[in-house]
Amino acid sequence: MWVRLLPPFGDGKTWQEFDLPAEAGVQDLIQAILKDHPHLRSYLRPTLKETFHQFIFLRGDYVLEPGDRIGRYDRIVMVMPLTGG
Repeated sequence: MWVRLLPPFGDGKTWQEFDLPAEAGVQDLIQAILKDHPHLRSYLRPTLKETFHQFIFLRGDYVLEPGDRIGRYDRIVMVMPLTGG
């Protein structure tokens, strides 16, 4: 599975490959990313749902939710949530 981290998490250009089990979930993805990018640990919150207020995972045009499964060949983009008004 491939992940691209958009600023401020990463350069926004590089796809990084992660080897996750076939039935990996979002929590598995987060743990894999943290192994290679420990500076992102400060974005973690007590629950996965709260953590999703700090960053969003996109698979195509779908926003991943805490209970979603991730496929071995998925391409995931991690972005910072934006608000405005």
